[in-house]
Amino acid sequence: MEQIKILFFALASFFGIEDGRIASEKTTITIYPQNKKIEIIQEGLFTVIQTKKDSTLVLEQWNKILDVKRKNTAWSKELNNFPVKSFNLKTINNVIQPHLTLNYIKEKDLEALGIWYSEEKNEFSINNIPRDNIKTGDGKLKGNYWVFNAKNTITFTIEPFLQMPEDYKKLRRPLKELLQTENKH
Repeated sequence: MEQIKILFFALASFFGIEDGRIASEKTTITIYPQNKKIEIIQEGLFTVIQTKKDSTLVLEQWNKILDVKRKNTAWSKELNNFPVKSFNLKTINNVIQPHLTLNYIKEKDLEALGIWYSEEKNEFSINNIPRDNIKTGDGKLKGNYWVFNAKNTITFTIEPFLQMPEDYKKLRRPLKELLQTENKH
């Protein structure tokens, strides 16, 4: 089994944008097995800025993401097995929150996201990587895996940047702040 894909917390990776610079502090993933749907909500978008070039690159990536939203175009090739995909940007408490919804045909399709299905046990599982800070009330930790009953709706969160190195914490900048600064010029 592979670990959960970076896709969940790197926004640009959903759209095949290389070297994505926009990440989320917290991502909530909900799987609705009855509807064969997965919902991904990202909170606390941020970036790490070291140079002016980094700012420019992040703004270019943000514009590409907005273009995807406006033109309903290209998604990452990893998501080809998901026939229905939607992407919305919601503003909650004056903060941008990407909401992505993917519909799948077979449970095996979720492997592209690092979510595994056992037909024999009717269970989903994901690797438990301690630095990802996975939290859930719907699953049980069994060894190195979180295991979920596939009969029920499943929700878990990932917060992979809680133990970010101090050097990067100093360079961390909320996306909202970067966008506001650039819009003033």
